[in-house]
Amino acid sequence: MRGDQAAPDPPDSLVGPRADLPPDEASLARELEAVANRAWPPLRQIEIGGWTLRASAGASRRGNSVWAHGGVPDVRAALAAVNDFYTAEGLPPTFQLTPVARPEQLGAALDDAGYDDTGPTDVCVAPLGALASVPPSPSRSVPAPASVGVATADVPGDEWLRVAGQMFTVFGVQRAGTLAVLSALRLPTVYVTLTVDGVPAAVGRGVADDRWLGIYSMATLPAARGRGAARWVVAALAQWAGARGATHAYLQVEEVSTVARGLYADLGFRPVYRYSYRRAPLSAVRAAPVSRGGGPAGVGVV
Repeated sequence: MRGDQAAPDPPDSLVGPRADLPPDEASLARELEAVANRAWPPLRQIEIGGWTLRASAGASRRGNSVWAHGGVPDVRAALAAVNDFYTAEGLPPTFQLTPVARPEQLGAALDDAGYDDTGPTDVCVAPLGALASVPPSPSRSVPAPASVGVATADVPGDEWLRVAGQMFTVFGVQRAGTLAVLSALRLPTVYVTLTVDGVPAAVGRGVADDRWLGIYSMATLPAARGRGAARWVVAALAQWAGARGATHAYLQVEEVSTVARGLYADLGFRPVYRYSYRRAPLSAVRAAPVSRGGGPAGVGVV
C-alpha cells in the first residue's frame, strides 16, 4: 500500500460522516437533534437566544449540556451566562457540538475558551422494517442459547435496571437523576429485557416519536455477548415502534465502540452526522457544592 493511501475501513464498521454536511443531511441532522432532545427531556432548562441550557442532576451528558440549535447576539456574553448557569447547578459548563450548531464559529470560540473534547459520537439511521425481522446471529465460537425470552414494559423494572446499572453510569450512581428524567418523558417508551437460558442478559430502551424510533440504553452482559442478544433486543424494539407507525430508527454510537459499530453497520445503520461534548476547563469553573434536581453533580455517559 502506498504511504499516501489510507487503509480501507473494515466491512463491518460504520464510517464516520463528513463534518461539512450537504443540505439534505444537514436538515436531517437538525431533525434528529430535535427528536433526541425530546427523547431525553432535561429536568431544568433556560433559553439564551438560540441556545438551550439543559441541567438534569448530572444524569447524562446530553441532559447537562448546551444545545446550540440557533444563534446568540453576543457569543462572549452567552458563554459567560453558560458558565454562571452550570456553576449554579454544580456542573461543568458543557456544550454538545454538532455540524449544525450555531453560530458556525462556536467551535472556534470553545477552542479559544479552552473547552476540551470528549471524543466523537455518530448519529446513525436505518429503515425500521428490516430491523424488526433481524434474526440472532451468534458467534460460531459461542454456543447458541437453548432458550430466549423477551419481556417488554412501559417502565424500567428491577431486572432491567439491574442489567443497565452494571453497564451504564446513568443507571448506577446517577440513577436518581436518570429516573427523574425518564419520569418526565411524555413520548411512548418501551423497556426490553432479554433473558438467555432464563437469565437476564441484555436490555434496550425505545422511544417513539412520529416516524422515528430512538434506540437507547443497549447493553449486553459479558456472559451473553456473541450469542445474538443485541439483535433480539433491536428486533423487539423495532416491532414495538412499527406497531405505532414508526418507519425509521436512529441511535448514537461512540467512535471507540468498535463492537457496537460493527453490529449496527451489519444491521443496516448508516451515520448521518457526528457530535462531541466540549467541557470547560476546571480553572474556569467556580466551586458550587449544591446540585439542583435532587441528584449528584457530575457528567453522565449518554
